[in-house]
Amino acid sequence: MKLFRKILRYWIALASVLSFLGGWAILAHSPKPVQLQAGSAQSSAALQDLPPIQTYDSNNNGLNFFSNNIPTNTLPSTGFPRLRTRGS
Repeated sequence: MKLFRKILRYWIALASVLSFLGGWAILAHSPKPVQLQAGSAQSSAALQDLPPIQTYDSNNNGLNFFSNNIPTNTLPSTGFPRLRTRGS
């Protein structure tokens, strides 16, 4: 059993080292990313401005847009205390 465990450990170590070196070689020979040139990129002037956040406020009372979209508790009230777990 000792001999089998020793051979298995060496096999796993050898396979790990060879996979690492093989992946490194594949990444080293992969095509390099194309560099963007200044003339080919779109200008930022073509993009429209975003509307201000206040336009999303439907009540106009200064509340955040996302506060109106928070769902309320939809569970029925049964009178029993809610069961909670205390970790693991």
